[in-house]
Amino acid sequence: YNSTGLARYDGQTSVAEAINVVSLDGLGGLLRATVILRGDAVPLTPQELKDMNTNRTITLLSNLAIRANFDAPRIFFGKRQRRSKNAFKYLPLQLGPISDVVLDTSFNDQFVRIGMGGTSGTRFIFTRTSDDDDEALEYKALLQQPPAKKPKLLGMMTSILLASFYIAFGNGIKLAASITPSFVTTSTVFSPLMTLLSAVKLSVGGLIRITAGVTGLLAGLGALLIAFSSGGIERDGMRAEAAR
Repeated sequence: YNSTGLARYDGQTSVAEAINVVSLDGLGGLLRATVILRGDAVPLTPQELKDMNTNRTITLLSNLAIRANFDAPRIFFGKRQRRSKNAFKYLPLQLGPISDVVLDTSFNDQFVRIGMGGTSGTRFIFTRTSDDDDEALEYKALLQQPPAKKPKLLGMMTSILLASFYIAFGNGIKLAASITPSFVTTSTVFSPLMTLLSAVKLSVGGLIRITAGVTGLLAGLGALLIAFSSGGIERDGMRAEAAR
């Protein structure tokens, strides 16, 4: 128990850590986004188990049922490092509220574990990985990275927002347009393309404005999400629940 060092309970209250990991790769593995939900598995009390099984119309919960008290989700945005195809540089975030869910185990052996959602009755089938599976153990190293501080993130998002809107709606477009390679507008190869863009009244400057505007909008939405996230961003501010 407490292999991550992030447990909120002692070993007598909680019996294990519950770790859910979703990882997505993009652009041929250049970018990676990983979401980790870490929680403490606390056994249901006899009274809780009785209350949940009363008038239950789906499979009854067993005495192995636990309540997983999850921390706020951890989100990692990574970019592959040039020196190694398996190394990423991550921006670690912690967004959203803490949560809890009841889970049960209906079957477990050395190869397979069959779990069940305590409320929905949905079945989950898990297979055991080897002890040296690097991908399965990646979450441990990620959870050791401290989440980015809220003021720093808000500063980054605000800077991107202001720069993007300056280019989209202010004189910044002149600077953006000035860095457009001259051969794009003078080369005979690109001449048909430029003619087409002119025909639909969509210039290189217009494309830059649109791109900057969309970037600014996304940065603004990100700043709002960070500012009003109910779960906070920094681990030090995370609310610890009392043992149930």
